[in-house]
Amino acid sequence: MRAMRLIPPPDSREEIAQRLQVIANHQHLNAILGVNPDAMAIAEQCYQLRRAGSPIGPLHGVPLIVKDNIACASWPITLGCKGLTALRAVSDARVIQRLREAGAIILARANMSEFAFDVRSRSSLGGDVRNPLQPALTAGGSSGGSAAAVATGMADAALGTDTGGSIRIPCSYTGLVGLRPAYRRDMLDGVAPLSLSKDTVGPMAHCVRDAALLHAIMHGKKPIEPERLQLNSVRFGVIHALEGEESAQRRVWHHALDKLRGAGATLIDIELPILADVKLQKCLSLSEFQVAINGWLALQQNGPSSLQSLVSSGEYLAEFSPLLEQMLEVNSLKTPQWLSGRHFQRRLYQAIRHAAEQERIDVLLYPTVSRHPINLEKMPPGIAPELAAISGLPALTLPCGVMKNGLPVGMELLATTRDEHFLLSLALACENVLHAF
Repeated sequence: MRAMRLIPPPDSREEIAQRLQVIANHQHLNAILGVNPDAMAIAEQCYQLRRAGSPIGPLHGVPLIVKDNIACASWPITLGCKGLTALRAVSDARVIQRLREAGAIILARANMSEFAFDVRSRSSLGGDVRNPLQPALTAGGSSGGSAAAVATGMADAALGTDTGGSIRIPCSYTGLVGLRPAYRRDMLDGVAPLSLSKDTVGPMAHCVRDAALLHAIMHGKKPIEPERLQLNSVRFGVIHALEGEESAQRRVWHHALDKLRGAGATLIDIELPILADVKLQKCLSLSEFQVAINGWLALQQNGPSSLQSLVSSGEYLAEFSPLLEQMLEVNSLKTPQWLSGRHFQRRLYQAIRHAAEQERIDVLLYPTVSRHPINLEKMPPGIAPELAAISGLPALTLPCGVMKNGLPVGMELLATTRDEHFLLSLALACENVLHAF
């Protein structure tokens, strides 16, 4: 079992000082957009409370990194965009409030793909986030700064957002555990939107137990240790159509499946005919972004009044101009394209549920991405991350092995219900068997 790292430190002052040094030593990765100027003062407060025997909660003095589209009161919230540098969050996002109440120290804001548009984290404010394992490669996106920060030890966990794979892809690239929870609109209070019907916020950590702890706290629940499931009672539905064509990844992937099989798991080959339709879907963010971001900008201070005014300023990555112009053409919901996308969400959810019921499947299993990065440019990850993103079901990626080039391979578990506790328990059982990274 991989040890938990999110344990309150005996001296939060030393802890924060060490993490700040790690951040300073890894500026070349472009993972961080800004550090909390009050971090050491908060660490001192935590230290004094511990000395007095009054720790705040399960995360007392634990540093965390937060993607820069999640509001932290009075801090900048830029989405990585030069045109939003004047924005200051009015209040904490709901998830940040709960983490602070549990004693966490929000240490820094993570770089990201500008506006969370991409599966590569490049922004006009922070440049390209580089993969700590191989800095010539992208760390993935759009939560790449969060992943790079955790992988290098700037903190032992971070928050990201996931609309189409933005937690799971960078976690797969960097050998981390990343949870995309089930879609719940009420959890997005204080999170800058990309897609009103697909956005989620979730934890990125070194192990399943840490991800489970953060998930519980973020959702206002009492932390409960994931159950110790026996894999011989589990039926996995393996989607071979999502394995991709990289021979190095396939070797690692099939070795991981053999380990699960050797531990008693039942692996059943599953075909989802609806995958062909998933490939053809246009992202709902094309239809939703302008409406969503305009509503969000109206609540902010010191920023542009609308997406149109931001685009007119020219203060963003020029390569996103065609995409932004396309988004500006859609200024209302319930267009035919939007209605079609929403209908497909229900179709995919029903198709997954039907396959699970027909074959008595507990969880679907496939590689998190079909291809790995070869440089700093984006590498299309395939359609696998969209299964959770479109259906609204929770999914988790965890490392299942390492290729000869040193890059990890991520295994994604897609729940067939909205039960994250079962998903985390199953992921913990898999992690114990794989011992992958």
